[in-house]
Amino acid sequence: MTLEALPGSAFAGPASEVWSSDAWRWEAVRWMDQALASRGVTRVPTTPLQPRVRPWSTQLVAETSQGRVWCKASVPEATSETAVYDLLTDVAPDLMPPVWAADPAREWLLVPDQGTTLREVATADTIVSLLSGMLRRYARLQRASIKVTDALVARGVPLLAPADLVAAWDELGIHPECLPALRAAAERLDAVGLPLTIQHDDLHSGNVFADGSSAGGHEARIFDWGDAYVGNPLCSLLIALRDPSNNFDLPDDAGRDARLLRAYLTCWSDVAPTAELLSVVPDALLLARVGRILGWQRALSRSTAAERDRWRPSITHWIAEVVAESR
Repeated sequence: MTLEALPGSAFAGPASEVWSSDAWRWEAVRWMDQALASRGVTRVPTTPLQPRVRPWSTQLVAETSQGRVWCKASVPEATSETAVYDLLTDVAPDLMPPVWAADPAREWLLVPDQGTTLREVATADTIVSLLSGMLRRYARLQRASIKVTDALVARGVPLLAPADLVAAWDELGIHPECLPALRAAAERLDAVGLPLTIQHDDLHSGNVFADGSSAGGHEARIFDWGDAYVGNPLCSLLIALRDPSNNFDLPDDAGRDARLLRAYLTCWSDVAPTAELLSVVPDALLLARVGRILGWQRALSRSTAAERDRWRPSITHWIAEVVAESR
């Protein structure tokens, strides 16, 4: 593979094959070293390592004279994280991790290590409290993002308002019997009057940096924005509400969900009454499942046949949930 195949989005073959090549690694390390040098930082020569290559992104991790750093590369079809970090940091710097360098043309990011994640700090006994604190901070981030939604979309972040999610399902050409329920959900959700905001679309404790203490949820900084889009803010609850069960082996609990919803919805109570917001949460969760399908399609846009076979069940899972919840 030649270096001519590397700039911008000109992938010569599946992304994972490009990122596994010596040529790509050489170019990425050269860029990393230049970015570090501009900050007066030197890399430990025995690094970086490449701990993971996925069809949608890869990371290089290096030790430096100022601690560990991460270089992330993503497929061009994924949400532009360089745009998300740039614009959200402008409006809510205390809620976003720092970025040391970015290359928007190649969707490369260089970020200093931020330590432990909320998942590493939390236990089954503390996760609900920590998630509650995180959701309040995340809602504040969403409200700040209202100022830059147009700019986010202009820089490549997908616009997926409720009606767009309905149209996307229609374009998939599957299970047309779900369309009436999806349209009704979109109409009810729009009627509440919430503004469009950033929507992380994979908001869980593993994508939140904590401060290493029991107050981690109250100091949370959200990362990994590769699935994000501009849409209805309540759609972010789909993954967040599942976190205690998916990652801490806790049984489903309506009371726990109610506590998390109260923490989050309080931040929107000046826009609409909490009772009204609660009434449309199921609508938001239904439509958010369509967003997850679209996110997986983007993620697998440059995958090999074997990678598509491996990850396709994630798409079929969300399709099945849309069908089940539309009945």
